[in-house]
Amino acid sequence: MAVAGQAVAKPGPAWRMGSQSYSFRKFDTIGAITELQKLGLNNIEFCGVHFPCDATDPGLAKVKEIIKDTGVQVLCYGVESFGADEAANRKKFEFAKAMGIKILTADPAPESFDNLDKLTEEYKVKIAIHNHGPKARYNTVQDTLDAIKDHSPLIGACVDTGHTIRSNEKPHEVLTALGDRVHSLHLKDWIHGGEEQILGEGDMDLVAVAKALKAIQFAGPLMMEYENSPENPGPDMKIGLANWQKAVDQVWTA
Repeated sequence: MAVAGQAVAKPGPAWRMGSQSYSFRKFDTIGAITELQKLGLNNIEFCGVHFPCDATDPGLAKVKEIIKDTGVQVLCYGVESFGADEAANRKKFEFAKAMGIKILTADPAPESFDNLDKLTEEYKVKIAIHNHGPKARYNTVQDTLDAIKDHSPLIGACVDTGHTIRSNEKPHEVLTALGDRVHSLHLKDWIHGGEEQILGEGDMDLVAVAKALKAIQFAGPLMMEYENSPENPGPDMKIGLANWQKAVDQVWTA
């Protein structure tokens, strides 16, 4: 059986399971990490709710101390916007460098891509475009594919499976279409035309998603995100993780 929160030896998956800190938005940084570790996870993607994407922020030293003391791995950060201002974009890459973060989850404007090509190569930090459902800049998988065409392979996707369902697409088909440009995931479940559900209780086919990840040889961060029950998300997230683990085990023992 795969071990939650870390890469595992074959025949299990090599991805790194964790959580998006927005799931713990009602908690401070220490509280968010505590909730994460209660789930048996040790990887996290932080967002601006907990601390800003700014290497010069005076509170960052304390944040880094907390991270070091708790032993969590901060694999990603976002969602961050990027525009034509290369200097403004560079500041976010400097933050990633200061934090040792290798993926910035992003909503980049079309005019940002030329300087993002340069910055991703210079810093060796990936940009993962986050789809955010109907009416968003990146709604369907084709929106992302069109955006990344002819750009650095370091610019790819953070596939939010919940928003994919909201866009009337199937998460496993989106993963297959993007292939090796899938840099990370926000793993959550939804009902078509309805609301977010506990992972495994909505319309997402967990086994199909696990199969798709296996087929594209995904080995990146897989961040569970749960926006319901913000005061106490842990119990529902624990059920979701168990549902996901069951699907993963089914795929890897088939």
